[in-house]
Amino acid sequence: MKIIDAHVHVYSPEIEKNRDKIAATERWFDILSGSPFQKWGTAEDLIAAMDRDGIETSIVTGFAFYDQGLCREVNDYVLDAAKRYPGRILPMAVVSPTRPGAEAEIARCAELGAVGVGELFPDGQLFDISDARQTWRLAGACGERGLFVMFHTAEQVGHQYPGKGAYGAEHAAKFCLNHPEAEVIFAHFGGGLWAYEAMPEMRQVLSNAWYDTAAWPWLYGPQVMDSIFAIGAGHKILYGSDWTILAYPRYAKLLSETNLDEKMTNALLYENIDRLLSRSD
Repeated sequence: MKIIDAHVHVYSPEIEKNRDKIAATERWFDILSGSPFQKWGTAEDLIAAMDRDGIETSIVTGFAFYDQGLCREVNDYVLDAAKRYPGRILPMAVVSPTRPGAEAEIARCAELGAVGVGELFPDGQLFDISDARQTWRLAGACGERGLFVMFHTAEQVGHQYPGKGAYGAEHAAKFCLNHPEAEVIFAHFGGGLWAYEAMPEMRQVLSNAWYDTAAWPWLYGPQVMDSIFAIGAGHKILYGSDWTILAYPRYAKLLSETNLDEKMTNALLYENIDRLLSRSD
């Protein structure tokens, strides 16, 4: 069975080694890397996990820092990993969208093979995805180069947890309304945005939106996937593990408890992301 993981993070040994120093000036990194769920993993660790779990390709990123220099550092590591493991690792780039140098870094990474930009963290990088004044340069730079953009989003109800953040379905919908030309993945089920695909007017607004399953085992029961397909949004959902903190076996168990048939499962596990990558070319 073919599987493409659309949401993976790796960390260079230097980032892990300098964790405390970096965390002193990067609050979002401090919160997430200090979480009890944090796990470190290099590109080599990832390939070993992919081989173990039968993952053909992973779309890989680093950590989206507020500091542009740190973004460039992690981009270099991910781009190099993609060179060393061609076809197994597809690189995403991270930038600090409203800080100087963002557009130049997007251009540099696109030239070196990046397929998208993300996972960007609005809370940690101090920008508002619903404010076109803060996102038009990002959307334009990605659109010009055929790159999708991925944002961290979260459900704005329920319990709090490290890294949840304040950006959810309403903010994500406004990004789509402001930038219909942008191909955009909203991580973590778009904070529930997928449910509004059942509204005809919102289905039109969200025509450029995609949703990944990152953190599914911690957020929802298996029924959520049946619901996504039932409302006609199954062609827009992407398997993403959020490795290193989760891996495919946890998702396989949830999938086994859904009513998805083989066609639906293939759409989730690889066909949808293949189509997005083709649209972004």
